[in-house]
Formats: sequence, C-alpha cells, structure tokens
Amino acid sequence: MAGTDTSTDPSLLKSLKHHLEGLKRTEHGLILYNQIQRGLQKYGHEDGRIELVFVTFLHGLLGKYATSPACDPAARVKARLIQQRLTLYLPPPSTAPATAPAAPAPPRSVSPPVAAKPAVLPAIVQVPTPAAALPPSSVPVPVVTEPTVSPAIVQVPTPAPPAPPVAAARPEPVMEAAIPAPAPEPSPPPTRQEKIEALEDTLVDKVTESITVDKQFGELLESERAALQDTQSPLGELGDLKQILVKGLNELIEERQALIEKLSTASEYLKAVETDRERLRSELGQARKHSMADELTGLPKRDVFIKQLESEIGRVKRYGFALAFAVIDIDNLESVNKRYGRATGDAVLRCYANEILSKFRTYDLVARYGGDEFAVLFPNTQKDGAMHALEKARKTATSTFIHQDGKNIPLPSFSSVLTQYSPGEPPAALLQRADETLTHAKLGGYNRMVVALPTA
Repeated sequence: MAGTDTSTDPSLLKSLKHHLEGLKRTEHGLILYNQIQRGLQKYGHEDGRIELVFVTFLHGLLGKYATSPACDPAARVKARLIQQRLTLYLPPPSTAPATAPAAPAPPRSVSPPVAAKPAVLPAIVQVPTPAAALPPSSVPVPVVTEPTVSPAIVQVPTPAPPAPPVAAARPEPVMEAAIPAPAPEPSPPPTRQEKIEALEDTLVDKVTESITVDKQFGELLESERAALQDTQSPLGELGDLKQILVKGLNELIEERQALIEKLSTASEYLKAVETDRERLRSELGQARKHSMADELTGLPKRDVFIKQLESEIGRVKRYGFALAFAVIDIDNLESVNKRYGRATGDAVLRCYANEILSKFRTYDLVARYGGDEFAVLFPNTQKDGAMHALEKARKTATSTFIHQDGKNIPLPSFSSVLTQYSPGEPPAALLQRADETLTHAKLGGYNRMVVALPTA
C-alpha cells in the first residue's frame, strides 16, 4: 500500500460481506449493520474500495461493540472478527522525514496490504450504547485534517433531546393524604431443598445458554477459517500470518469440539438429575397424600379434618361467619360385614364417600372420622342450610344399591348429629358435644338426624 493511498483494496469489502450479513441475525448486530451500511454509502467507491479514514473509524467502533456488555454475545463475536480483519488494512503512522524526496507511487496491488505494527494508539471513538439505531442525520463522520495523517479523535454526535413544550400555567392540585398500603407479609425463607432445586435450574439454563452461544461462535470460526483458506495471498510476511491464523483457528475449533462433548455430557447428566427429581417429587407427593388421606375412601383423615376445623374457627373469629359441623354414622355396618363379608362393608364405605357425601358443595369438607363414621364441615352455613344438605343425602342413600358378587345390596341408612359453632368455644368442646350427642342418638334407633345446639 502506498503512503499516498486514501482507500483500501476492493478485496476488503468482498471478504467482509459474509460477516456483515451475519450481523443482521441479532438485534444489536442489525443496529451495527445499519451504521456500517450508511458509512459505506458515503465513504465507499463503486469499485469496492473504502476510504481509509472510514476504515480507521470503523475499527474503533467495532472495538466498542466487541467490549460492550450491553451487546448480545453473537454481535460481540462478529464485531471482534470484523475488527481483526480491518486491522490488516489500518494505515500505518506517518514516519517519513519531511526532507525525503517524493517517490512515484507504485501501482496498487490487488492483495491486501501488510499490517504494520502501529507506533501510536488507534483513533479514539465515542459511540452511543447500541440499544437503538442512530437516525440517518446522525451518521458518524470521521474528521481528518490531511489525507496522509491518521485521524486523531472521532466523535459520534448524540442527538439532543427535544425541548419539552411549554405548558400553560395551571393551579397546583390539592394533595390528599395518601393512605399507606398494608405492608406485605414477609415470605418464608427458602428451604434447603428449594435452594438446591433453584441451583439446578440455574445450572441447566447456563449450560443451555453456553451451548447456544458456542454454536454461533463455532459457525463464525468455521466461516473465518474457510475465508482465510480461500484468500490468495503472496508469499512473505502476509502468507506467514495467514498460516498462523489458520493454525490458531484450527486449534480453537478442536478445543471447541472438546468443550461441546463436555457440555453435552453435563447436559445429559442434568437431564437425568431433573428426571430423577421429578420422579422423587411425584413419589413424595403420593406419600404425603397417602399420609393425609384414608386409603380405603380417599377422604382426608381425622387429623387433617381437625386442623381444617381449627382454621375455619379462626376465620369465624375474624369475619363472624357461621360454621356448622356434622358427624355421620352408618347404621348397622357390622351386620353387613357379617352377612356379606368385609369386602361388602368396604364397598359400602366407598359408596358413601364417592356417591353420597360427594354431593355436598365443593368447599364443604368431608373426612373419614372413624371406623364407620364420617365428618362434614359446612363453612359459612347456618343450621337450616346444613340440615337441608343432610336430609338430601339421607334420601339419596335410601334409594342407592351396591353391586357386589353379582348381588344388588341396598345401601344401609345413616344417623347424624348436627351442631353449630359458638363464638369463643374451643374446638375440643365442639367435637365432644357432637360425639356425645351421636352416642345417645344411636341408642334410640337407626336413620335418625339430631341437632345439638350449644347451650347459652
């Protein structure tokens, strides 16, 4: 390259076309692509040559993009590769003495010039954050005093924000006293298991992201190696540089392949861990469900029912709702077991759980209270509403049959006691009143419904 040349060889733009097209794949890369295209329209020639002043400016601009954490990884890698390609075409610093005679310029070579080791720092470039594209009026314009001297400082103008419109004077609004919002309840600290699961999820995301970025970087390495191998370079320093670059790219590709194998192994291991964790979580859920539910009927056990009763009493204390509670006892279930067998007695219990007591409202809680007893909790329900629901269930039971061993066996009736929660009454007192009333009611016969209201 002659010292008086102010433009690059046409081969530079030809070698950059592949990388420039690759910039359009990402959001930040597209912004950089548009900026480069606007500069090429002003500082590029029809024969493919580019003004050296723009090459110097573009080298600094790409450096900003390559090191900016705000850019996506693919755009940073592309910017770095294009910057390295431009390094070979940067104009060397002017070191010729002032008294040296002017020599005729030799014919421009088709091959790229040999990169000289710069004696001064490259141009200082100030660019805006690549979050939005510059408007057409803000195309970066390098400032050069003389064509034979490298540009010193290039500043990209930042468009000034529009002045806010002058609003008409308005009377100041009267400020009302702000009502402070209730402070949110502090969330409980994560358990050790939740921390482990969060760490595993984060690791899976990081490995997946690394594989994605590595795939894009691998494509860039492959295209860069192919471009270098196809470049026709003369022997000498540039040829040696080409061999060094190709060798370095080969080593990078081999190391990348080894990394891919390690990441794939780690990814498969994490998938296996995730599968085992889902299986263990399912088994734990089933175990927890079995520990809280009756195995025969699938209804909650007595302990679960009592805890829910205590919770409902707490709501009654806060909001003043009504709360009704009933205990149901299947009549003469023991005789069914003796006459038809224990399997038939179990079928009776399942029929009550699935066919009779399931007709209550969805927010009414039904539980297995004892051997042949069920308990029902009627939240926000007065005595008359609960009595109506129990009477409806009693009529359904008298017209229901179970099929066992080829026989249609009528479903036994049930007796029940209904009581109402009294404000300030302990849960144990409510349960005791229902149990004692049911025991006395069963002494008078079957198919009975008794109401035991609390004493004043």
